[in-house]
Parts: sequence; structure tokens; C-alpha cells
Amino acid sequence: MTSAIELYLRDFSRFQDVTAAMERAVTARLTESFIAVHAVQSRTKEPDSAAGKFARLDEAGVPIFTDPLHEVTDLVGVRVITYLTSDIDRVEQALTSTFEVRQRVDKTSVTQSAGTFGYAGTHLILRADDELDFEVQIRTVLQHAWAEIEHGIRYKGSRTTSSAPIDRAFTLAAGLIELADAQFAEVDTLHKNDLAHARATEEIEIGTLQEVLTTALPDINPARANAYEWLVTLLAANGITVREDLDEFLASAHVEAVIAAMDYKFAPTHVRLVDDLLLARFGDDHIERTAGMASDRDREPKLRYRLGRLTKE
Repeated sequence: MTSAIELYLRDFSRFQDVTAAMERAVTARLTESFIAVHAVQSRTKEPDSAAGKFARLDEAGVPIFTDPLHEVTDLVGVRVITYLTSDIDRVEQALTSTFEVRQRVDKTSVTQSAGTFGYAGTHLILRADDELDFEVQIRTVLQHAWAEIEHGIRYKGSRTTSSAPIDRAFTLAAGLIELADAQFAEVDTLHKNDLAHARATEEIEIGTLQEVLTTALPDINPARANAYEWLVTLLAANGITVREDLDEFLASAHVEAVIAAMDYKFAPTHVRLVDDLLLARFGDDHIERTAGMASDRDREPKLRYRLGRLTKE
């Protein structure tokens, strides 16, 4: 009868192919979710390591695994290394919305519940296909450094007995890393609050306006540089003077509906489209506020014609 390790050796290249595919799939999912991480790594468990795991016995001397190729869930492994602890949750949410979750272990919570310091991170067992599960480890850069050093000394080194000084040093390092991760999270929160405040109070200038419109309306042609100064004036006339107000206005604007209603003969620029978005939002008020601001004496009748198209009058 062919043993499990012989079957694993025979199919090792397939497991390697699955590993590469899962690394690509995880990376793609994080990219789609706009989650920036330090690294995505993967590995296929080496045959020597797999053989040792396949042969494990319980306390009664009975083999733990009866079908190792399906019961051992870390033959294919992917590791996601994040910058912040908050990113761990974001990565987990992105992956669990894509793959079937077979098991989840929050190593950080387990350690904290025990009142100790040590290994931290989140482990997920996900289903890759109808038969094969794979493991994803998610941890911060600092947690990863601790785990790699600890594993290299305690498990891959030549030590056969425990060492109280080494154990104490690892415990102290784990505590400092937990504190450092917490401080990095606090720095990130403070930074985001500062950005939000700056965004809320930043007055709209030409450079800001071009940046915002390029991001919010990527398929619309930019206007001539001097036309954006005119648009700043139009926005201000309608009380849109800071970036937060502009962001909210664009987020709530019915861009596709306005484009469809106007049925432009030529592709509109940022300035023309936003003028029409203001017209769609404020109607007659926009006409009254801005009709006399342009050198074009026909602006008012033109705006009323355009408003008629928008309202189907």
C-alpha cells in the first residue's frame, strides 16, 4: 500500500503549483481591496517536514492523521505580513469574503487570554478547491520578526533543553513588540485624524481642484489650465469652498444621469461637466448666482436651456 508521504512526494509538484496559485490569488484579492501590505509569501511544506507531521501520534500512541493529505492543512501555506495590527482585520475580511473558511485561530487573543506574551497573529484555514485546504498566516512586520527569530532558535537550532534566560528574553521582546504595534496603531489614527481635519478645512485651489476631479472623474477630459480658476469661482458661488464640501458634492452627484440628459455633442471637460452638475443640484439658484459672473452675455439663456434638458422641460 502506498504511504501518505509517498503520495505527497508523487504529487509534490502539484502542491507547489497550488501554492503559487494561492499566493497569486491572495495578492490579487488584497490589491482589489486596496490593502497595502509589507509582503505576501508562500511555501509548500518540505517532504521531510511533512513526513514528521504525518507520523505524529496522540498520547495513546495512535496516529493523529488517518488521511494526512487531506487532514494536514498547512501543506500549502501563504503568509501576509502587514504594517499595522488594524490591517490584519482588513486582510482577513478580504480573504474570508473570497474563500471558504474552514478554521480560524486568533493567536493574539489566545496569548492575551492566557495572560502571557508570545506568538501573535491570525491563522486561517481556507478552501482552495473542492479537496485542498491551505493555511494563511497574517501578522505584522514586528510579529513576523519575533516569530522568525523564535522559530530559528527554539525549533531549528540545536537546543534540546529549555533555557530560562532565553524564554524570559523572548517574553520581554514579545511584550515590547505588542506595545510598539499599539503605538504604531495610535500614530496611524492620529495621522488619519490630522488628514481628515486638513481635508475638511483645506480651501479649494486650482491644484487641489484638478487633483480631486482627476480622481473623482477619471474618464472626463481635463480642461485648459486657466478654466479651473473659473470653476473655483462657480463652486464658491454655491458655497463649496473647502475640499470636504467638494468631495461630498461629487460623491452625491448623479454624473451618469447628467451626461445622459445633456447628450453632449463633444466630450465635456471637467469644467463643463461640473458646471452642469452644479446646475443639476442647485437649478435656478445656480443660474442666479453665476449668470452675471461670466463675460459671456448669453450664459443665462444657455444655462436655462441646459436646465431644461436636465429637467426634461
